[in-house]
Amino acid sequence: MSDSRDTSPTAPPLLPVGGAELRRDPALHEAVRRVGQRVGVDFTDDERVREELRRGRDALADGSATTGPGCLAFLLLIVAAGLAVADQISPALTAHRPALLAGAGVCAVLAVAAMGWAVARWQRARRDPFLAAYREVLALAQAHGLTLTHVPDWLVGKAGGSSQPWYPLPEVAPPGAATGTTPPPPPSAPRDAGVRPPHKPAEVTAWERTAGQGGWHDELGGLLALAGAGAAVWAYVEDQPVGYTGLVLGLASAIAVWVLGHRQGVRKERGREAALRHLSDLRAAQAAGAAVPELSTQLRRLLEEDGPDG
Repeated sequence: MSDSRDTSPTAPPLLPVGGAELRRDPALHEAVRRVGQRVGVDFTDDERVREELRRGRDALADGSATTGPGCLAFLLLIVAAGLAVADQISPALTAHRPALLAGAGVCAVLAVAAMGWAVARWQRARRDPFLAAYREVLALAQAHGLTLTHVPDWLVGKAGGSSQPWYPLPEVAPPGAATGTTPPPPPSAPRDAGVRPPHKPAEVTAWERTAGQGGWHDELGGLLALAGAGAAVWAYVEDQPVGYTGLVLGLASAIAVWVLGHRQGVRKERGREAALRHLSDLRAAQAAGAAVPELSTQLRRLLEEDGPDG
């Protein structure tokens, strides 16, 4: 009813800032080049950056860095708990209780060590040299007055919502801060690179207003249908024909709510598809050298959900 099957295309990989924008400012380009030399990556090469971002995100998403140590810690905890209560299960082991408790303590200590190992590997994966360098590049871009389209939550270790990132963008002094000169103010509009970013369609703007709404039509319709069924049961048991009116009203209201939810779901799905097309147009404009403006919260969430590069 209010949900519809998702047949829309996958959101395109849109970078926080394009290589053309990084090359446009000579001072910024030089600073980015020096950062890239440390990790052997040209951060103005959009395709290479997308490839490295995809690799980094996949490495964090599959849990390979923590699966082994985490499973080991879980098994050690089970063994420790079993040893601690073994004499309760088998009275014949009561004489060996000190040895059992010692073994349980050793397993518990090893489990804590394994958990520490898992956390250390997770943090090391987050501190991947490329990801750390890219966070520095984004901070440099902001310091030079560029507008980032978005900062992927996974890149800065943010769980979503209003949570604080574990690895935020580093603090970078704006150009001219060392000499005491006043840095240029951030541009109020995207810099003119000969290519203009596409205008946001009205359908996308309408979808942004309703992206987080809905989802209650199925539940409300079900409650109305149950209320109508309850009225019919009361009419039958109490021999009150007027109760059947409640059945008719309940079913009619439920159907009306379901139809309304279906129509809203169709509109939202069309708006989502339009938003994905808009993201695709933005990527094409970015690849052509346009300065893409910052994405709205809804578009950033859509990019996080569907974009392979976030």
